[in-house]
Amino acid sequence: MVASSESDDQALTWRGSLLARLPGGRRSYWVVVAVAAAITGLVVAAIAGLAGDDSSLGELNPVMVAIRPIEAGEPLSAENTEARRYPALILPAGAVATLVGDEMASAALHPGEIVTEARLGGLPIGDRTEVAIPAHTALPPLAPGDLVDVLVTLPIPGDGGTQAQATLTVATAAVVTDTAEHAVTIAVTEQELLPVASAVIQGSITLALVQPG
Repeated sequence: MVASSESDDQALTWRGSLLARLPGGRRSYWVVVAVAAAITGLVVAAIAGLAGDDSSLGELNPVMVAIRPIEAGEPLSAENTEARRYPALILPAGAVATLVGDEMASAALHPGEIVTEARLGGLPIGDRTEVAIPAHTALPPLAPGDLVDVLVTLPIPGDGGTQAQATLTVATAAVVTDTAEHAVTIAVTEQELLPVASAVIQGSITLALVQPG
């Protein structure tokens, strides 16, 4: 099951391009995001504690709060979160009111931090870097969590002006993190990042499903 895409008139999406250019790739980007989110969540929690029942900050709404450190990829449960009531006007965007039982943190949560949808909205991929692969044709039925090999077909000049083609594998078991109509986003290792990014620009990419998520 494969999906091919020509890359002569499309480049990485803005997020893939940005991450590919940041020192440390995805790790640097998400360190900044995680620190900012943690500070925001803790400051909001502190304000909420000081506000108490002050009605000037809005009606008290139930939200889920981390009660101990939660690592990326760890399920959320009654053992590491609890429901609290905070004024509506100081709640962060996407604050989660209740848990249904299958939530998993996509980034680390700190004690006292309010759980938000953004902290639950991604697939934990460790130290890998996300790269968007543009597609001109319909994507295969890939889903986040699937593993794919990334192959690139390149033109090879031959004798007498002839041209041949060579297909190389530039990444193995890349993690699919997002799919869209015109692109699929994958997470690759640091060693695979440059070959994959170069392949997107220079050649014809093929994604081969090796393991469903």
